[in-house]
Amino acid sequence: MGQILNANCRICNFEKDFRYGGGRFNYHENCPVPAINKETGHFESVNYITEKNNPLYKFYTDKQLKSNNDNNNVYQNFNLELNQTNNLCPNCNQYSLDFAIRMFY
Repeated sequence: MGQILNANCRICNFEKDFRYGGGRFNYHENCPVPAINKETGHFESVNYITEKNNPLYKFYTDKQLKSNNDNNNVYQNFNLELNQTNNLCPNCNQYSLDFAIRMFY
Protein backbone atom coordinates (compact mmCIF):
# COMPACT_ATOMS: atom_id res chain seq x y z
CA MET A 1 0.00 0.00 0.00
CA GLY A 2 1.28 3.44 -0.87
CA GLN A 3 1.52 6.39 1.46
CA ILE A 4 1.59 10.13 1.19
CA LEU A 5 4.27 11.38 3.52
CA ASN A 6 5.31 14.85 4.57
CA ALA A 7 8.97 15.88 4.70
CA ASN A 8 9.68 18.65 7.19
CA CYS A 9 13.05 20.10 8.24
CA ARG A 10 13.40 21.06 11.89
CA ILE A 11 16.06 23.70 11.06
CA CYS A 12 15.13 25.53 7.86
CA ASN A 13 11.40 24.62 7.64
CA PHE A 14 11.72 22.99 4.20
CA GLU A 15 8.46 21.11 3.64
CA LYS A 16 7.14 18.85 0.90
CA ASP A 17 4.46 16.18 0.56
CA PHE A 18 5.34 13.15 -1.55
CA ARG A 19 4.19 9.65 -2.45
CA TYR A 20 6.03 6.62 -1.12
CA GLY A 21 5.38 3.13 -2.44
CA GLY A 22 3.05 1.86 -5.11
CA GLY A 23 -0.69 1.69 -4.94
CA ARG A 24 -2.67 -1.49 -4.63
CA PHE A 25 -3.05 -2.05 -8.36
CA ASN A 26 0.23 -0.74 -9.78
CA TYR A 27 2.97 -1.50 -7.24
CA HIS A 28 4.80 -3.77 -9.72
CA GLU A 29 5.31 -0.87 -12.16
CA ASN A 30 5.29 2.23 -9.98
CA CYS A 31 7.05 2.71 -6.66
CA PRO A 32 7.62 6.40 -5.87
CA VAL A 33 10.52 6.99 -3.48
CA PRO A 34 11.92 10.35 -2.33
CA ALA A 35 15.28 11.24 -3.84
CA ILE A 36 17.66 14.12 -4.37
CA ASN A 37 18.37 15.02 -7.98
CA LYS A 38 22.18 15.31 -8.09
CA GLU A 39 22.14 17.89 -10.89
CA THR A 40 19.61 20.29 -9.38
CA GLY A 41 19.81 19.39 -5.68
CA HIS A 42 16.01 19.28 -5.60
CA PHE A 43 13.87 16.87 -3.59
CA GLU A 44 11.84 14.67 -5.97
CA SER A 45 9.56 11.65 -5.83
CA VAL A 46 11.01 9.18 -8.36
CA ASN A 47 9.82 5.78 -9.60
CA TYR A 48 12.33 3.47 -7.92
CA ILE A 49 11.47 0.53 -10.20
CA THR A 50 12.58 2.32 -13.36
CA GLU A 51 15.23 4.66 -11.90
CA LYS A 52 16.98 2.67 -9.14
CA ASN A 53 20.20 2.40 -11.16
CA ASN A 54 20.08 5.95 -12.53
CA PRO A 55 23.19 7.81 -11.25
CA LEU A 56 21.25 11.09 -11.38
CA TYR A 57 19.40 10.24 -8.14
CA LYS A 58 20.33 9.65 -4.51
CA PHE A 59 17.41 7.90 -2.84
CA TYR A 60 16.41 8.45 0.78
CA THR A 61 16.44 4.68 1.18
CA ASP A 62 20.26 4.86 0.76
CA LYS A 63 22.40 5.08 3.90
CA GLN A 64 24.23 8.23 2.78
CA LEU A 65 21.05 10.31 3.14
CA LYS A 66 20.27 8.94 6.61
CA SER A 67 21.75 9.80 9.98
CA ASN A 68 21.19 8.28 13.40
CA ASN A 69 17.63 6.98 13.53
CA ASP A 70 17.03 7.66 17.22
CA ASN A 71 13.79 5.76 17.58
CA ASN A 72 14.55 3.06 14.99
CA ASN A 73 11.15 3.66 13.39
CA VAL A 74 11.05 3.33 9.63
CA TYR A 75 8.52 3.49 6.82
CA GLN A 76 8.89 0.22 4.96
CA ASN A 77 7.83 -0.66 1.43
CA PHE A 78 8.90 -4.23 0.66
CA ASN A 79 12.72 -4.10 0.95
CA LEU A 80 12.93 -0.28 1.02
CA GLU A 81 13.15 1.64 4.30
CA LEU A 82 12.91 5.35 5.09
CA ASN A 83 14.04 6.62 8.46
CA GLN A 84 11.34 8.65 10.18
CA THR A 85 13.87 11.13 11.53
CA ASN A 86 17.29 12.66 10.86
CA ASN A 87 17.40 12.51 7.07
CA LEU A 88 19.47 14.91 4.93
CA CYS A 89 17.60 18.12 4.15
CA PRO A 90 18.12 19.17 0.50
CA ASN A 91 17.76 22.82 1.49
CA CYS A 92 20.13 23.30 4.46
CA ASN A 93 22.18 20.07 4.09
CA GLN A 94 21.69 19.11 7.74
CA TYR A 95 20.39 15.75 8.96
CA SER A 96 17.22 17.36 10.25
CA LEU A 97 14.55 16.21 7.79
CA ASP A 98 11.72 14.16 9.29
CA PHE A 99 9.04 12.16 7.48
CA ALA A 100 5.45 11.78 8.75
CA ILE A 101 2.44 9.97 7.28
CA ARG A 102 -0.31 12.16 5.82
CA MET A 103 -2.46 9.35 4.39
CA PHE A 104 -2.52 5.90 2.79
CA TYR A 105 -3.65 5.18 -0.76
